[in-house]
Amino acid sequence: MAHSLWGAPHFIYNEIDAAVISYIEFPSYHAHGWDPAYPPDLAQRLADKNTEMLNFHQALCSDLVICPSQHAKKMFPKPLQVNIEVQMEGFKFDQSGQEKCKPNTSKPISIGFASRDLSSAKGFEIYVRLVSKLIARDTKANFFALGGAGESTYGYEEQWVSRKYGGAVANFRDHLLRKYPSAADVIQFTGKLPYEAFAKQIEEIDIFLYPLQYGVANWGLIEILGRGGCVLAPNRGYAAELIKNDVNGLLLPDDDAAWLDAIADLQADPERRLRYSREARAMARRNYSMHAVAPKYMKLFELSVNNRRARLKDG
Repeated sequence: MAHSLWGAPHFIYNEIDAAVISYIEFPSYHAHGWDPAYPPDLAQRLADKNTEMLNFHQALCSDLVICPSQHAKKMFPKPLQVNIEVQMEGFKFDQSGQEKCKPNTSKPISIGFASRDLSSAKGFEIYVRLVSKLIARDTKANFFALGGAGESTYGYEEQWVSRKYGGAVANFRDHLLRKYPSAADVIQFTGKLPYEAFAKQIEEIDIFLYPLQYGVANWGLIEILGRGGCVLAPNRGYAAELIKNDVNGLLLPDDDAAWLDAIADLQADPERRLRYSREARAMARRNYSMHAVAPKYMKLFELSVNNRRARLKDG
């Protein structure tokens, strides 16, 4: 089993006797999507076409391809989808995390955002913009953003910042803090945390905003759900595969007013926040714990071997 880019298996096709599985997160940024406000440069466009060509080749030649979500699988041309199975990785939930208790309503709620890269694709700009509007509404809350600034992202906003400011602004986060100064005054940035500290911080946040723009599978979202996060997310794409509306979270349209109203409603309804939290925790641990996922991977490994045998038999 090989990662499609960092361990690209095209070097071993027809060189070994073992079945070959390629893990392809998504075929290309053209398929994945990127924010038109922060376009790629020409060199990046060329690299993306080459990446798509490599991934299509692997979908043809591998004995099996694994994608992390149905949303990712649908990005491939239909003739290639027949050799693609969907399976997210497993998470070590079993020995960590406590089910949330009834919220303490005597203190302001906390409204959080978490992603490894604080990127446009993960919806960080929307989070900052929403915080700015919540401040304008005089919302009483504490705001937290978990993740690192200046990291490699699933988009081109860092390239754009470099081109626009010529080094005067360090990264996309700092650009947004200039653009939304009222949000800059209230958001507490934790940076990238050690895993245990990250898990503890997640469990202490009352409402998570996850306004994902582009993405095919985020470990961070499953971590949040599996640790009892009350999550607001878009009613499309990968997030809608994990969240059942008004059961283990809330799915919303791409409309700031809808998000602001939903936040206000949940702020005033701790019982509903608790219900979402408990359902999210149960769903993630039921479907994505190591114990749940490991047997599924074994079946996929067996399928790849059978696919190879069939291939060889057919000549």
